[in-house]
Amino acid sequence: MKNVLFSCLITLCFLPFIRLSAQEGTDSPNMPIDPDSQKIMYREVIQEAGDPGYLYNRAMEWFNYYYINPTSVFKIQDKVNGKIEGTGRMSVYYDDDKGNRLNAGLIIYAIRLEFKDDRYRYTVTDFNLKEASRFPLEKWLNKEDPAYNPLWNNYLYQVDTTMQRLTSTLIEKMKPVEEKTDEW
Repeated sequence: MKNVLFSCLITLCFLPFIRLSAQEGTDSPNMPIDPDSQKIMYREVIQEAGDPGYLYNRAMEWFNYYYINPTSVFKIQDKVNGKIEGTGRMSVYYDDDKGNRLNAGLIIYAIRLEFKDDRYRYTVTDFNLKEASRFPLEKWLNKEDPAYNPLWNNYLYQVDTTMQRLTSTLIEKMKPVEEKTDEW
């Protein structure tokens, strides 16, 4: 029993150093880059049954599910032309040498959904770190930059993980709701 407690104590003492070194050694994720604009871009066309109005309504339900305050995200809500555009926000973090999670900044991105018969397309792009002037995240991909910081890989990983969650929940919530009949 004493050995187990001693092992736990030793592990807890070194945990902040393990987290920091793992954070700094994170490889840059394979970010999707648009070949034309050379910007980070998450885009996919999804085949889903329904007319544009139905898909638009499903997307609005997803916005209400995913974002805490969806009205602050919207810039364009056009059901007639089958388009929703907005600006999303997410925070990135780093761990200091004491193991405290600290805010590293706010990432702003553009999100667009377009609807046609039996399909929709999502596009998430224009990622910028909110500062006094625009700081495109594509700069974090350049390891040759004299200002390169190994923490940038961790921030890119956080962005990629958040975007993977965003797109997977969107695809899941856009599927038709199965209505169950009450057979009693």
